[in-house]
This record gives sequence, structure tokens and C-alpha cells, in this order.
Amino acid sequence: MVTSQRVLERGRAGIENEAVRSMLAGALTGAVEATATCPLDTIKVRMQTLDAPLSMGRGPLYRIGITGSHIVQNEGLMALWKGWGPLVSGVMVKKAIRFSSFAQFKSTFKPPSGKLSGFMTFLGGIFAGTVETIAVVTPSEMLKIRLQTEKGSGIGSIGVLVNILRKEGPLALYKGMLPTWFRQSTNQGCRFVLYGRVTDYLRAVDSQQKQRHWHSFLAGALAGGINVYVNNFADVVKTRMQNQGPQLSSSLKPIYSSSWDCLKRIVREEGILALWTGSTPRVVRLVPGQAITFGVFGYFEKLLRPQPKL
Repeated sequence: MVTSQRVLERGRAGIENEAVRSMLAGALTGAVEATATCPLDTIKVRMQTLDAPLSMGRGPLYRIGITGSHIVQNEGLMALWKGWGPLVSGVMVKKAIRFSSFAQFKSTFKPPSGKLSGFMTFLGGIFAGTVETIAVVTPSEMLKIRLQTEKGSGIGSIGVLVNILRKEGPLALYKGMLPTWFRQSTNQGCRFVLYGRVTDYLRAVDSQQKQRHWHSFLAGALAGGINVYVNNFADVVKTRMQNQGPQLSSSLKPIYSSSWDCLKRIVREEGILALWTGSTPRVVRLVPGQAITFGVFGYFEKLLRPQPKL
């Protein structure tokens, strides 16, 4: 009892630096979000890389279900978590970099009013997306996609990484960086703006003008789903570029010389709608994923704040 009273009097120790606090909260958030949404990410990648997606004539939700059941029947339930290792490690580092970069941008360019404008928030998101693309997203996505599209080899993350480095060289880890950058930067720019606008609105209409915890989940879900259809073409091009390797040169799959070549050939040979392949599983994954990201991040960030003395 005495010890508890002393803790309350001193206040709980926490992390004063906002960027460091955001980095740790982002990493913890990434572990939760990546584990929960990995199966949908695997289904999305399979839909984007199959030569003839299963049941193409059916609706998108049906195709998600049939693709998922096909994976489970042929490769087992745990195949839905293929690529979990690089995914969860990549997402943990990605979220840590994203939230700490945005916090650093915000503290650097924060105006006297204390709140960034919508345009500056968008630029902060672009900055965070750019840093995470170069630092971790492109190589981790490359490794994840190769793991998710290999069938039954069982060589694991290290084996796939060694194969890429030996057969294609270290620069192959940055295949598809341009579409990856476009996807990540526009994602974060839009998400931070939308999240801020939605939470401001929900707080304004709240009877007590308070920020409720569920506001973060709802705002994150909306921010995650809205811009999928805007930049899905970049996700498709990224996936195609990262899935191809020298071992595909004798197959029927096209070898793309660049991201631009990939985009043009998809439109010419498969039709413009092929650029939106996998958009529905992206929405199904990103809506709960971003709800978890912003909701859980808020919880961890608050938990890591120093608490004042009573």
C-alpha cells in the first residue's frame, strides 16, 4: 500500500521524447496488426500474381474466399501465414519508422498554434512514407512476396533471402521501389490527414467534446480503406516486379524491364481493370489493419507517456 502510494506521488516513469515514444509504440502496434492481417495479405498477393485468378467471373469477395480455401486445401492452414516472419518484422520496423518520422516532422514544422495544417500533415505523411520505403518496406516486401508465392519448397525466409542475393544480387531487394514509394507515401499522406479530420469531427459531435478510444479505431478504418482504390495500380506493379526473377525467364510469365514497362504491359495485355486486382482483399485487410494501427498505437503511446504526479 505504501509502495503504491509512493508510485502515485512520483508519477509513472515514461518516455519524454515524442519521437522515441512513437517509435516504440509503433513497433508494438506493428506486431499486433501484422499478425492479425497476414492471411489476407497472402490471399491478396496470390490473387495479384496468379496467371488466371481463380473464378475470375465471380464477385471479389467470392474470389477471396475461393483463393483462401484453395491455399488451405493444397498447402495447409498455416500457409496463410507464409511470409509472417518478414512481414511482422518489417511491419514492426515500418510502423516504428513511420510514427517516429511523422512525430519528428511534426515537432520540426509545428506552427505556433501547435497543430499542423492539412497540407503540412500530408507532407509529413509523404516524408514518413518515403523514409519507411527506403529503410525497410521495399526489401521486406520483396522477401515477403517471394515467400507468399513459392509453393511447397519450405526453404523459409533465410533460404529465400540467400537465393535472391546469390541469383539476383543485393540490389534485387529494391526491385519495385518506385511503385512501392508511390504506394507508401500517398498512403501515409492521406491516412494522417483523414485520421486527423475524422477524429476532429467525432470529438466535435461528441456530447462531452471528448476524444473517445473508439474514435481512433473508426478513424483508422476509414483512413485505411478510402485510398486503396486510388493507388492500387502501384501495389499491383510493385507485386509483379518483386515476384519476377531470373528463374522465370523460361516461363510464360512476362519479364518486365521496369515499373513503367510493367504498367504498360498490364494495361495492354490484360486490360486496365487488371490494375485493380487484389483491391478488395487490400480493403478487407487495410480497414481492420489501420483500425488496429491507429487504435492500438494510441493505447501504447499513452501507456509510454510520463504520468504527472498526483
